[in-house]
Amino acid sequence: MRKKFKLHCKRILLVLAIIACILLALLLISTIYNPMRMPAPIIRIHILRHTPIGMCMDEVIRVIENNERWGIPVISRITGFRHPSRFVDGPDGSATAAIIGVQSIQTRPEIYDVPLWHRRITRILWGFDEDGKLIEVYVGSTFSPQLR
Repeated sequence: MRKKFKLHCKRILLVLAIIACILLALLLISTIYNPMRMPAPIIRIHILRHTPIGMCMDEVIRVIENNERWGIPVISRITGFRHPSRFVDGPDGSATAAIIGVQSIQTRPEIYDVPLWHRRITRILWGFDEDGKLIEVYVGSTFSPQLR
Protein backbone atom coordinates (compact mmCIF):
# COMPACT_ATOMS: atom_id res chain seq x y z
CA MET A 1 0.00 0.00 0.00
CA ARG A 2 2.78 2.40 0.94
CA LYS A 3 4.70 1.64 -2.28
CA LYS A 4 1.60 2.42 -4.35
CA PHE A 5 1.20 5.74 -2.55
CA LYS A 6 4.86 6.68 -3.20
CA LEU A 7 4.55 5.70 -6.85
CA HIS A 8 1.36 7.76 -7.17
CA CYS A 9 3.09 10.81 -5.62
CA LYS A 10 6.05 10.44 -7.99
CA ARG A 11 3.70 10.36 -10.98
CA ILE A 12 1.91 13.50 -9.80
CA LEU A 13 5.23 15.32 -9.30
CA LEU A 14 6.39 14.23 -12.75
CA VAL A 15 3.19 15.54 -14.36
CA LEU A 16 3.50 18.85 -12.47
CA ALA A 17 7.15 19.19 -13.55
CA ILE A 18 6.21 18.58 -17.18
CA ILE A 19 3.42 21.18 -16.99
CA ALA A 20 5.82 23.71 -15.42
CA CYS A 21 8.36 23.11 -18.22
CA ILE A 22 5.69 23.58 -20.89
CA LEU A 23 4.51 26.85 -19.30
CA LEU A 24 8.08 28.14 -19.06
CA ALA A 25 8.71 27.26 -22.71
CA LEU A 26 5.53 29.09 -23.76
CA LEU A 27 6.59 32.18 -21.79
CA LEU A 28 10.02 32.18 -23.43
CA ILE A 29 8.54 31.73 -26.90
CA SER A 30 6.07 34.60 -26.38
CA THR A 31 8.96 36.84 -25.27
CA ILE A 32 11.13 35.92 -28.24
CA TYR A 33 8.37 36.48 -30.80
CA ASN A 34 7.17 39.78 -29.30
CA PRO A 35 9.94 42.38 -29.16
CA MET A 36 7.70 44.73 -27.15
CA ARG A 37 8.26 42.45 -24.13
CA MET A 38 12.03 43.05 -24.24
CA PRO A 39 13.96 45.69 -22.23
CA ALA A 40 13.71 49.30 -23.51
CA PRO A 41 17.16 49.41 -25.24
CA ILE A 42 16.32 46.29 -27.26
CA ILE A 43 12.89 47.67 -28.17
CA ARG A 44 14.63 50.87 -29.37
CA ILE A 45 16.95 48.85 -31.63
CA HIS A 46 13.91 47.02 -33.03
CA ILE A 47 12.07 50.31 -33.61
CA LEU A 48 15.10 51.88 -35.34
CA ARG A 49 15.32 48.91 -37.73
CA HIS A 50 11.81 49.74 -38.94
CA THR A 51 11.94 53.55 -38.59
CA PRO A 52 15.54 54.66 -39.16
CA ILE A 53 16.76 58.18 -38.40
CA GLY A 54 15.99 60.43 -41.38
CA MET A 55 12.70 58.69 -42.31
CA CYS A 56 9.84 61.12 -43.04
CA MET A 57 6.97 61.44 -40.56
CA ASP A 58 4.26 60.08 -42.88
CA GLU A 59 6.30 56.92 -43.52
CA VAL A 60 6.83 56.44 -39.76
CA ILE A 61 3.06 56.78 -39.23
CA ARG A 62 2.42 54.08 -41.87
CA VAL A 63 4.97 51.75 -40.22
CA ILE A 64 3.36 52.29 -36.79
CA GLU A 65 -0.13 51.63 -38.15
CA ASN A 66 1.10 48.39 -39.77
CA ASN A 67 2.57 47.18 -36.45
CA GLU A 68 -0.43 46.80 -34.15
CA ARG A 69 1.75 45.87 -31.17
CA TRP A 70 3.33 49.33 -31.25
CA GLY A 71 0.08 50.95 -30.15
CA ILE A 72 -2.11 53.70 -31.55
CA PRO A 73 -0.11 56.77 -32.59
CA VAL A 74 -0.77 60.17 -31.04
CA ILE A 75 0.55 62.65 -33.60
CA SER A 76 1.60 66.25 -32.95
CA ARG A 77 2.60 68.34 -35.95
CA ILE A 78 3.13 71.45 -33.80
CA THR A 79 5.49 70.32 -31.02
CA GLY A 80 8.29 67.89 -30.33
CA PHE A 81 8.38 65.61 -27.30
CA ARG A 82 9.80 66.21 -23.84
CA HIS A 83 12.74 63.85 -23.44
CA PRO A 84 12.44 62.27 -19.95
CA SER A 85 16.20 61.93 -19.45
CA ARG A 86 17.62 65.05 -21.15
CA PHE A 87 17.45 68.38 -19.36
CA VAL A 88 18.15 72.04 -20.17
CA ASP A 89 18.13 75.14 -18.00
CA GLY A 90 14.65 76.60 -17.72
CA PRO A 91 13.84 80.34 -17.66
CA ASP A 92 14.03 80.40 -13.86
CA GLY A 93 17.33 78.49 -13.78
CA SER A 94 15.79 75.12 -12.88
CA ALA A 95 16.28 72.03 -15.01
CA THR A 96 13.46 71.25 -17.42
CA ALA A 97 13.04 68.35 -19.85
CA ALA A 98 14.55 69.05 -23.28
CA ILE A 99 12.09 69.25 -26.16
CA ILE A 100 13.22 67.08 -29.06
CA GLY A 101 12.16 68.18 -32.52
CA VAL A 102 9.28 70.36 -33.69
CA GLN A 103 6.87 67.49 -34.47
CA SER A 104 6.35 64.20 -32.65
CA ILE A 105 4.56 60.88 -32.43
CA GLN A 106 3.87 58.97 -29.23
CA THR A 107 2.60 55.42 -28.77
CA ARG A 108 1.98 53.18 -25.80
CA PRO A 109 2.26 49.57 -26.91
CA GLU A 110 0.23 46.88 -25.24
CA ILE A 111 0.64 46.78 -21.47
CA TYR A 112 2.25 43.55 -20.33
CA ASP A 113 1.87 41.80 -17.04
CA VAL A 114 5.19 40.82 -15.53
CA PRO A 115 5.61 38.05 -12.95
CA LEU A 116 5.37 39.06 -9.30
CA TRP A 117 2.23 41.14 -9.81
CA HIS A 118 3.75 44.03 -11.72
CA ARG A 119 2.68 45.66 -14.94
CA ARG A 120 5.10 46.98 -17.57
CA ILE A 121 4.09 50.10 -19.46
CA THR A 122 6.23 51.06 -22.44
CA ARG A 123 6.19 54.44 -24.16
CA ILE A 124 7.76 55.15 -27.56
CA LEU A 125 8.42 58.72 -28.72
CA TRP A 126 9.58 59.83 -32.18
CA GLY A 127 10.88 63.39 -32.71
CA PHE A 128 11.04 65.11 -36.10
CA ASP A 129 12.74 68.25 -37.41
CA GLU A 130 11.04 71.11 -39.28
CA ASP A 131 11.29 69.14 -42.56
CA GLY A 132 9.46 66.16 -41.01
CA LYS A 133 12.57 63.96 -40.87
CA LEU A 134 13.05 61.63 -37.89
CA ILE A 135 15.82 62.86 -35.59
CA GLU A 136 15.31 60.89 -32.33
CA VAL A 137 13.54 57.83 -30.94
CA TYR A 138 13.04 57.39 -27.21
CA VAL A 139 11.77 54.17 -25.61
CA GLY A 140 11.00 54.09 -21.90
CA SER A 141 9.47 51.42 -19.72
CA THR A 142 8.02 51.71 -16.27
CA PHE A 143 6.85 49.07 -13.88
CA SER A 144 3.90 49.57 -11.60
CA PRO A 145 2.10 47.28 -9.17
CA GLN A 146 -1.10 45.78 -10.49
CA LEU A 147 -4.16 46.78 -8.58
CA ARG A 148 -6.61 43.95 -8.38
